[in-house]
Amino acid sequence: ARRYGPPIKGTKPVSKSGGVMRKTIDYFFSPASGFTYLGHQALMALAAEVGAMVRFHPMDIRKVYAEMGTTHPLEQCEARQSYRIEDQRRWARLRGLRMTPNPAHHPVDVRLPCRVILATGRLGLDQDAVTLACLRGVWAEGRNISDPGDLGEALRQIDLPAYDILHEAEAEDVRDEADAVTQSAIEAEIFGSPTYVVDGERFWGQDRIEFMREKLLRAAA
Repeated sequence: ARRYGPPIKGTKPVSKSGGVMRKTIDYFFSPASGFTYLGHQALMALAAEVGAMVRFHPMDIRKVYAEMGTTHPLEQCEARQSYRIEDQRRWARLRGLRMTPNPAHHPVDVRLPCRVILATGRLGLDQDAVTLACLRGVWAEGRNISDPGDLGEALRQIDLPAYDILHEAEAEDVRDEADAVTQSAIEAEIFGSPTYVVDGERFWGQDRIEFMREKLLRAAA
């Protein structure tokens, strides 16, 4: 089983139980992933329910796939792609989310939004809200989150200081941190988005949240 070191600088607890941290969920994701969008709010709700801390690991999924020798492991044919659209439609209906089947800007370069999410944590701001803004931007608002202007507008829409976050995101140490996060995902054998890790156990896909809930509740009992 893989283990993880200290939290990435700037991450923060979702909730606490009795003032003592219970469990940590390492959240590996691409800021443009449709299934990450579908599961994000359910993940954060689970973390609050069980008093867990979420550590955000936004990764450059292209590098992860390149390490695997593929552009995308699950979209090698039209049949798989059409099934992905059907499945996302079902989950969006179940989650009560607005979701377009074919976003105007997808696939998209996620290096900037990855750095923005990390920069948000460094500034002590809400990584949950920024992550959702990126995901919602792609899948519900038609945004190009690789464009600083479009991404900045998404940040202003949730009342966060877009200029400060985007400026911090360009710092060399943030760039280094973003590269390190993606490399850590590769070394941890993360192969898809989203992947949640609890005590070294991987849960790939937002449809595995119930399995993670069972593990966390069992640990808390």
